[in-house]
Amino acid sequence: MNSQVHLNPTRLSILSIPRSKYWVFLSPILQMLHHEADQDAEEDSDSESESESESDDDEEDQVESSKDDSIDEQPSPFPTQRRSSKDLLNHKAIDNSSKVTSEDSQSSPFSSPSTESDDSEIDDDNHFFHIGFTPIECTIICSTCIMNEYFIDALKICQSLEYDDVKLIKESFISLQIDSDGSFNHSLRILELTRPLSENNIPLFFISSHYCDIVLIPVNFKEKVIHILTQKNFEFSENSNSYISNIPDINLTDQLVSPINKDLESSIFKSFHDCHIKPVVNSKINLLLTGARTGESINTINKTIKILSTNSIPDYFIVTRTSINKISLVLPKSKKTRKALGFDSSNLIGSTQDIIIPISIDLAKLPLDSTGIVAGLASKIINNFPQDLQFEMNYLSMARSGILMIPKENLSVIKRILNDINYD
Repeated sequence: MNSQVHLNPTRLSILSIPRSKYWVFLSPILQMLHHEADQDAEEDSDSESESESESDDDEEDQVESSKDDSIDEQPSPFPTQRRSSKDLLNHKAIDNSSKVTSEDSQSSPFSSPSTESDDSEIDDDNHFFHIGFTPIECTIICSTCIMNEYFIDALKICQSLEYDDVKLIKESFISLQIDSDGSFNHSLRILELTRPLSENNIPLFFISSHYCDIVLIPVNFKEKVIHILTQKNFEFSENSNSYISNIPDINLTDQLVSPINKDLESSIFKSFHDCHIKPVVNSKINLLLTGARTGESINTINKTIKILSTNSIPDYFIVTRTSINKISLVLPKSKKTRKALGFDSSNLIGSTQDIIIPISIDLAKLPLDSTGIVAGLASKIINNFPQDLQFEMNYLSMARSGILMIPKENLSVIKRILNDINYD
């Protein structure tokens, strides 16, 4: 399987909000989304202006060329240099006066992740964001700069109201974006790639999108993760600014007997037993993992703003933006419900017949830095799944819950596997 891992240096913050307290953060969430929509509109306008400028330059060149044919060429005593609109954009000054500084954030009652960084870890990509709703929780993931700019006041309100179950994780994270060629064993590949991280007690957050899988890692583990990637035969490509690996499926299958080691697996299920945690298969909830069509980014963000402004947010509603033109969605399968939300099939890509069922794990009783929980349960399912059946799984790590998203056609087999697990 050909896999490509892009390490994005943008520092990210993770905020966990109980769904019952979502109202406190409605305004900053909407401000963040409006910021994204405005940024998209500005970039679209700049692209159009640049295209028009290039067209004008071509016309001017043609005029100058015709003049050169009719007069003798004479050197100008005043050399001039024309700068394209792209150059002007690249040299445009950036006003950060509205940003909350790291000193300001330290005075906040909620410890904001540090914004100090070296040149390789500047906040150079504000396009990524993740808003995820489950029946019990809302998780917000965005750049630390955006978190400091829009969410600090709401966090202070939670402090004054003693909402201790609102959690802003202190560590900053960076993202690994994992792309593959779509070959079988994709689920296993993600677990194999992250196994050494879990075994080294590195907290991970998994997000499966329609376009790729994303793994969030604490920024202070960056060098260790890079070392692990190189040990896994990943080589850095300057052309794509990514780590690329070419491992045949047959070798991958032969080498992997268990995506995580037995000691870690035993520790995970002991935690389940001690905290009375048991995965819940939500077999009556039918979902789609889909994406917005190209060119629909602004419309998708505006629809999300409208949905979040109402009291009709679905139990599961997830919006993940991985790049300027790629927005992934988890939506209700019901055509009627999706249409009411503004997402009919004409706005979406992918099949509406690939139904997924969520398996939820309540992590509220476990420390926020618990490791290997989602990967451990996924590993258990994969190891016990019949080898003659094809099976793919998607992942979603919320701050206080973990979600496995499984194909509906595999529901009966997976239920049987989960029922056979000894949680005692």
